[in-house]
Amino acid sequence: MKIQAYGTVTITVDIPTRKSKMKLSYIALAPTFFTNIIALLRATNNDIHFDLGRNMLYRLATGETVYYAKRLGGHWALMYREPTSTLDST
Repeated sequence: MKIQAYGTVTITVDIPTRKSKMKLSYIALAPTFFTNIIALLRATNNDIHFDLGRNMLYRLATGETVYYAKRLGGHWALMYREPTSTLDST
C-alpha cells in the first residue's frame, strides 16, 4: 500500500437533522486501500466517542450526536461510495 499524501480533509456526513461538514486531521491518502480508517483514540482525545449499540459518534461532555455511522459488514463507515472496478475488462 502506497501513501500518496498526508494532511487534513473535510467530509460531508449525516447528522440527525441535516448534512454537516466534519474536519479530519492527520489523514493519510492511500487510494488503493479499500477503506479509510479513523483512529478512535484520537477522536476520544477530542471528546468524540463511539456508541456501538446505536452506531453513532457523540460528544461525551454534552451528549450531542455528531454523526450516525453506517455498518457495512464488520466496519462502520462515515461515508460510503460504491467501489469502482480497477480491473480491465478486456
